[in-house]
Amino acid sequence: MNQTMQALLGLSLCLNAFFISFGVWLILKRGGLPYLAMRVPLLKKLGVSIVQIASFNFPYYDHRQSQLVLLPIQSSNIVFLGDSITDEGEWAELLANSAIRNRGISSDTTIGVLDRLPNLITPQPQKIFLMIGVNDLSNLGRSPAEIIQTYTEILIQIRARSPQTHVFIQSVLPINPKLFLGFVTNKNIRTLNELLQHLADEFSHSYIDLHSQFLDANQQLDTKYTSDGIHLNGIAYQRWADLINPYVLS
Repeated sequence: MNQTMQALLGLSLCLNAFFISFGVWLILKRGGLPYLAMRVPLLKKLGVSIVQIASFNFPYYDHRQSQLVLLPIQSSNIVFLGDSITDEGEWAELLANSAIRNRGISSDTTIGVLDRLPNLITPQPQKIFLMIGVNDLSNLGRSPAEIIQTYTEILIQIRARSPQTHVFIQSVLPINPKLFLGFVTNKNIRTLNELLQHLADEFSHSYIDLHSQFLDANQQLDTKYTSDGIHLNGIAYQRWADLINPYVLS
């Protein structure tokens, strides 16, 4: 009897460990604490914001932002604004332009960009190259329509506080689902890009279709440009720079 009880107890512990591990894995795969913030009403009642949770979950976000606020933007600057895909680009060197300032932050979303926007647009930079939204889809589980609502507010604030700034809305890049295990689909990315193009027309901003330039024959991010299915290698950044250089120079 004791052996039977011990076996059952061992099986119970194994099952509990499995389900706990699976739950943790699922939450992390969905985006960690930012995902919980969107899904658990208690966190909202406590007044914990998405940006605060994102900073807690990703120390890099808070550290980089604390550095960027100490580096003021000038009216002569060209600002590259976005998430890790922007953050990882050495734009000033790729484009041979010392006026460029990289203000991408890994894991950022449209909500995070909106939160840190005032420091970036108060000096009224000459240009902003904006690419944002894939983390909203993947980490926060937001729909393209929800993302556009926040994106619209970003553009409203830029127009109100920095009307002379020329905004370039860059399409969100595709992913390769065989390499990237996040909860985002190329279908949602295409829908988001269609809405972004309409939004650019509405605000009379320039829309740059980068999405189509990085596709393979299966309409997904070409493996020659990535090793994880979403972030880019050096060849991809060089191609990106070549595609937008005319807009930087104009």
